[in-house]
Amino acid sequence: MKILKNIIVGIGVLAALLCALIILSAVNPGITQTLSSLLSGDGFPAKEEESGTAEESEPYGDEEPSDFDMRSDMSSETDVEGEPPEDDSALPEEEEEMGAGQTVQRQPEEPDRSSSGTGRGGERVRGMNGYEPPSESDVSVPEAVSGKSGYQPITEKSEELPDAEGGEYTSDLGYGETGDNLSFDSIFYPYYQMLDSKGQHLYRQIYANAAAYNAAFVPIEAVPVSELKDVIMAVYNDHPELFWLNTVFTCKYDQNKICAELELEFNMTLEELTASSKTFYNITNEILSQVQGLSVNEKGRRLHDILIERVEYDKGVDKNQSAYSALVDGKSVCAGYARAYQYLMQRTGIPCFYCTGYAGTDHAWNIVGLDDGYYNVDVTWDDTEGGQYDYFNKTDEAYADTHVRRELSVNLPKCEGQRYAVQ
Repeated sequence: MKILKNIIVGIGVLAALLCALIILSAVNPGITQTLSSLLSGDGFPAKEEESGTAEESEPYGDEEPSDFDMRSDMSSETDVEGEPPEDDSALPEEEEEMGAGQTVQRQPEEPDRSSSGTGRGGERVRGMNGYEPPSESDVSVPEAVSGKSGYQPITEKSEELPDAEGGEYTSDLGYGETGDNLSFDSIFYPYYQMLDSKGQHLYRQIYANAAAYNAAFVPIEAVPVSELKDVIMAVYNDHPELFWLNTVFTCKYDQNKICAELELEFNMTLEELTASSKTFYNITNEILSQVQGLSVNEKGRRLHDILIERVEYDKGVDKNQSAYSALVDGKSVCAGYARAYQYLMQRTGIPCFYCTGYAGTDHAWNIVGLDDGYYNVDVTWDDTEGGQYDYFNKTDEAYADTHVRRELSVNLPKCEGQRYAVQ
């Protein structure tokens, strides 16, 4: 009887389990599939693959996006901040230290853009260091300095080369000087820092060939015609000591619009340069001897005053885009004043940049780095009777009604220094 009772209890338990299984299968059909697989010997059914990982569905994972991941400040107003760019070309290049707490982002390559910054077409683009170009339509030039300009922008001459067999042009020129052994301090040469690695490589080559008085050579990097102007501009703007280098260059390009031969233009012969260099350095050394022992700010003011005493504004003078015209000939236009001041300040160890833009017309002035920030200085406009310091050590705000940076100069540091500002 005891055995029969156990059998009946067992049958009841099995019946209860079977009923429970039938009910669960009705609620969740996947159980039936699992049992079927087990009974057929196939094991557990394969787990469905996930559509993506957490990092794939969230572009930056759990971390906040860094400045490197953000779109560049050069982006158009339609871009949404914080969203990942659709392609790598929208990402800014690595940042470089520039000194005095400033940084300059290397310019992203933009094949269809002839030059960055506020262009000659009037578009206003925020600079890489936060400079906001004022509206050029709001610029008002005081009568006392009207016409005191004369800056000539970098000008390109393009010439298409005949195609060689196979569709590519082979130049007889070599690279000349490569400049591979050169380096440029970011504190004194900010335009070099605005270029990407390819542009910097070409910059070094151009500088080395200009310094060696070698006018024609093959670019060491394959650069489209549209990208070459910024590199030439960077070299020219950084180096007032190359006073024999003109603002005009010639690019001979192949059928793919790649520059195959580059030709610089010089304003004197090699024989003239030998004698002129000695004169140039003798004069500058004599001027610099007058500021020895002065403080940094006093040096800047004294060199500013010396130029006003020595230089006469004259649009007709030869070599008027160079420091040579101001320092040796004693006559120049805004470009010569600004490049002379840049050169003298550099020689004293004070950061001083050549800044170009619009002041009723094309114009050039300087940006100077002192211990509390940067300042605008326009020696040309200060060379006016009774207005010797009207445009000396001024902020961007003070210059907003008269000066607007253009092209690469918008990427120079903002001028917000206060301690040495002249009211």
